[in-house]
Amino acid sequence: MTTHVVDAENQLNAFVNFPYDLYKHDPYWVGELKADARKLLLPTHTFWTHARRKLLLAYKDGKVAGRLCAFVNDIYNEYHHENIGFFGFFDCINDAEVSHALFSEGEKWLRSQGVSAVRGPANPSSNYAYGLLVDSFDTMPAIMMPYNAPYYARLIEQEGFTKVKDLLAFERTRDDKFSPRFEKIVARASRSAGITLRRLDLKHLSEEAKIIRKIYNDAWAGNWGHTPISEQEMQNMVDELKWIVRPEGTCMMEVDGVPAAFYIAIPNMSHVLKILHGSLLNPLRVLRALWAWHKIRDARMIMLGVDPTHRKRGLDLILINHIVKYGVAIWDKAELSWVLEDNEGIIRGMTEAGCYPIKRYRLYQKSL
Repeated sequence: MTTHVVDAENQLNAFVNFPYDLYKHDPYWVGELKADARKLLLPTHTFWTHARRKLLLAYKDGKVAGRLCAFVNDIYNEYHHENIGFFGFFDCINDAEVSHALFSEGEKWLRSQGVSAVRGPANPSSNYAYGLLVDSFDTMPAIMMPYNAPYYARLIEQEGFTKVKDLLAFERTRDDKFSPRFEKIVARASRSAGITLRRLDLKHLSEEAKIIRKIYNDAWAGNWGHTPISEQEMQNMVDELKWIVRPEGTCMMEVDGVPAAFYIAIPNMSHVLKILHGSLLNPLRVLRALWAWHKIRDARMIMLGVDPTHRKRGLDLILINHIVKYGVAIWDKAELSWVLEDNEGIIRGMTEAGCYPIKRYRLYQKSL
């Protein structure tokens, strides 16, 4: 039976549910709560107020066999002076006919929007799940990082997409060692007058988030693929993280009393989400998930930023030193993700800190 593709705007539940069905027997795939997945895809979500999209579902033999979202992020194009579209939320059975049908429809729609190229996967931007896993398929993803079957890369590349950039995930355990050079640089940088470190005030996280947003947007302004976090997106992040962030996973650095850098690391809630399988409706699973929550021994550093006016002072290394000594020491290990493959400065610093690459995520692009 041939594949047929339909507009999925009125089939949002089927669009959300498909990957949970596709990966129900996979030991490594982790899905967020379906309610959160649906919230992100609602047209009223903050992201879609500045983006146009086409949701697609592919059917084969009467069953959903794949999904895809083609979209144009107007803020991204304005910010980077580009004219590209994106694809994201791609999931598919191992069938080239199905993936070809999805991409053909998605690209047709993108051409109608006047863009010159398509990039992805972005779910839906660099501020959310980003990239396609292309190695290390034998471990669960860290919280808020993507996971996909190995054959996805082949399906995407068969459609004419080629690599445009890789993102790297690093790991550091409590037993890994700093290099002598790292310790020397951190000691020298720490002697600078006016530097103080404090934990975030989690009772006033919304106020702290305003400071974090400014530093983060300024710090990442020149980075490839970055889109500034809006005030509402930052508030959405606060609403999600306030339930799981712990003081020992946070740090704000001030220079002469002015916020200059920060990091946020959170417990790896993938262990909990794996048990829940997208729902809070099963009491037994909820109890098992709560038990797993208290046993989490790893974390992910999700954000780190240094005000550009304080670059090349070693402040980023002070922060990495801090998360290792006072965060990894509690959690046993942490993932630091993600880092652009060509960000030589931060990669060098992380390697000197005893971190090592563990996973690679790829962004693809195709001219239209």
